[in-house]
Amino acid sequence: MSDFKPIAPKYDSKLFAAIGEELYLSSDLADVYFVFESKNKPNVRVPAHKILLQKGCDAFRAMFNGSWKEKNEVRIVDTPASAFKEFLQFFYKVEVVLTKENVGAVMNLAKQYVMDECVTMCVKFLKNTLNESNVCTRYGMAILYEQVELKKSCETIIGLKANSMFKSADFLSCDRNILAAILGLDWLTCSEVELFEACMAWVKAASKQEVLTTEAVQDHLGDLLYKIRFGAMSMNEFGVLVPSYGKAFSADDYQEIIQIILDEDFKATIFNGKRVKRCEIEPWHYKHIFCNREFSESDSVDPYFLQNIETTKFSVNQPLLLYAFICDHLRLFRDGKYYEMDEELPTKFTIVEVAHSGSTNEEVELYNGDAYLEYICTVVSVSNPIFIRPGFHYEIRMKLDPPVDCCIGSLLQSEVHINDITVQFHDDGDNESSNFIWELRFYKI
Repeated sequence: MSDFKPIAPKYDSKLFAAIGEELYLSSDLADVYFVFESKNKPNVRVPAHKILLQKGCDAFRAMFNGSWKEKNEVRIVDTPASAFKEFLQFFYKVEVVLTKENVGAVMNLAKQYVMDECVTMCVKFLKNTLNESNVCTRYGMAILYEQVELKKSCETIIGLKANSMFKSADFLSCDRNILAAILGLDWLTCSEVELFEACMAWVKAASKQEVLTTEAVQDHLGDLLYKIRFGAMSMNEFGVLVPSYGKAFSADDYQEIIQIILDEDFKATIFNGKRVKRCEIEPWHYKHIFCNREFSESDSVDPYFLQNIETTKFSVNQPLLLYAFICDHLRLFRDGKYYEMDEELPTKFTIVEVAHSGSTNEEVELYNGDAYLEYICTVVSVSNPIFIRPGFHYEIRMKLDPPVDCCIGSLLQSEVHINDITVQFHDDGDNESSNFIWELRFYKI
């Protein structure tokens, strides 16, 4: 009698993925419903399948093998149905789609049900869609859920985009604890006067008062007022504030502020005694990312002759800070040969963010400056790093007046991968000028 060896079934991952997609939010074979009550509308019943929930989550496994084993309804009172539906994707789908409206609630559920992969994906989504209009809310999430990397990313955007953030509804309505965290940051690209005025705008929004009194400031700002670095202001700067905000200070406040400003040796007892300007602190301790596009050390047999307007277009798959770029070395091409160019080429450059919306492209100018290109590769730095985010295209536009035979000859890649970072260079089909910039230099957030 021959030995019988059972054959292990071969599972088709695509088949199981298709089954999950089909069962998602389907009442077919559903054995549990999550019920969401509404005052003015009928209850929403979201179908699910215990076996899939138990397979993907220890908390659900314990739940459905315990007191809920025989029950087929679970009432949810602290999460909207739309957010819970997004959360359920993690049990059914290979590719999960999150929305900015629900990602906070989804992350809350992920923490509640101890689903680390779900938390990681939520954090990635929050980082990749971070901007000055939502950073305060997301900073609060990072602090609440103890997400260190998200917290660092938020602090980077807060520091880099301080003045535009101060004008956002997100800042004016933020929790007092978030304002306290912002005031605790050492690096902000704004003056202390601008920070103080932002705090006063926040108090106005919270108190619904246009003329602020000492009582209103103390009721809403409290001891956060004393985190302002008046020692980083000049007497003239503080004097300009007095006509608009004079009633916000007590007599003791006035006395100490004046002493802090005028006497460098004075030891403050009420206010923050720091005199260093936050905008002058060097924050760039981040990891350097060098996006080197060189494809080959050999020169192209067909040189690219420079035009009066050169545009390099690129996009990224995760947030980065652009602090410099390198232009390829300039040469002359005569009689089929390359020659070194021995003169500088004055250049004006502009960096633009382009949002594609249907058939229109909305542009925002992020930076403009001057550079002098020469026969060696020229490093062009920006004074403050530029926030580069996924979902947008960026263009470095250079205006120059090159000699007729001025060219570049390097062979460069159109896509560069640095670990988990991808930088894609785009050609609109009408020009090849994206070959002009040889390297982009970033900080990784």
